Amino acid sequence: MIVLADIGGTNIRLAVQDQQTAHSELDAIESLSCSDFASVEQSLASYCERRRIRPEALLLAVAADLHGDEVTITNNHWRFRGVSAARACGASRYMLINDFCAQALAHADLLAPDGAAARAGARQIIRQGTPRPQTPLLVSGPGTGLGVAAIMPVGDDVAVIEGEGGHVSFAARHADERAVLDVLQKQWGHVSAERFVSGPGLESIYHVMTGQAGKTAAEIGAAAITADGAARDAVALMQRAFATALANAALTFGAGSGIVIAGGIMPKLIGLLPTSGFFERLGDHGRRSQFLHDLPLYLSVDPYAGLSGAAVAAKTAHLAHRWRPVA
Repeated sequence: MIVLADIGGTNIRLAVQDQQTAHSELDAIESLSCSDFASVEQSLASYCERRRIRPEALLLAVAADLHGDEVTITNNHWRFRGVSAARACGASRYMLINDFCAQALAHADLLAPDGAAARAGARQIIRQGTPRPQTPLLVSGPGTGLGVAAIMPVGDDVAVIEGEGGHVSFAARHADERAVLDVLQKQWGHVSAERFVSGPGLESIYHVMTGQAGKTAAEIGAAAITADGAARDAVALMQRAFATALANAALTFGAGSGIVIAGGIMPKLIGLLPTSGFFERLGDHGRRSQFLHDLPLYLSVDPYAGLSGAAVAAKTAHLAHRWRPVA
């Protein structure tokens, strides 16, 4: 038995899976608030105790830049070592991957010639497009931060291209974006893409545009869905900024198989995408505009995609070297 954990800036999602069965379902799924626990070890120990399980393995998908065994979650207070997390739930081995590595692997079936319907219920088609076989698939989306990853076919398997694409320099395209960028540069110095394209980014955009601080991303999003006004303008700016980030990443990866929009924010705001200028911005990239116009677009609607992808990671040959024993 393996415990799977998907850890973001706000929540930790957990599940168990029987690794002895080829297509076993996830079981004992829970979503917990990171702020309710002093440490990841505490959250894992609590989960395993309540579920009365002692797993053989632990796989952690974390919103962090991973180097070695030390983990610093980018957008919350948790700092830990992978081995200590494994010990907390009694596992004898463990693996660390980036959270968007897991998000990307959740959609690996899109790269299979005859497997695209396998998890069709986990996503919606936004634009049919024309996929290019044997090319990478981009998976990206805003939540507490901006995640970016890609997967590419390697024989009968897939390989993940992990990175920290949310931290590339933000590229303003129009005056409204430059006005927000000017303010954020005074505050942060370097302004990354996720300073615009994320929950905190939406809050910053709204604050700069209106001069009103204190509204949460959830409140801004709800107001934007309800009526025209400043909240909708702020969401539209964020969605156009997201289109720029997606176009840049798709061109960098050569993601001819398409783009999957993931994360916790866009599914709630998807109805505003057509009027935001998102599609126009996504295709407005000069000599490579046609490539971007042709890309299939999908929306991930599975709240536990990170757990499904973590389960795929546990069995992916190109990640097998990541398994570490608990000494």
